[in-house]
Amino acid sequence: MISKTDRRICGTCEYWTGERKPIFDRNGIPKINIIDDYGVCNHATSVFVDEQRRKNLNCKNFSKWTEIL
Repeated sequence: MISKTDRRICGTCEYWTGERKPIFDRNGIPKINIIDDYGVCNHATSVFVDEQRRKNLNCKNFSKWTEIL
């Protein structure tokens, strides 16, 4: 799944452990390639900590992944 970098989903969150890679589309716009469907939430203050979370779910404790350009 390729996503915009400004989406507030687990797949673009700093604390999600699934595999993902920052990429650029053919127009040079930064995107994120979210490879894993599920990852564990590692955000200590989230109610979802240590739970498996699907890549496209939302969370009020979202923190943008710092490797996103």
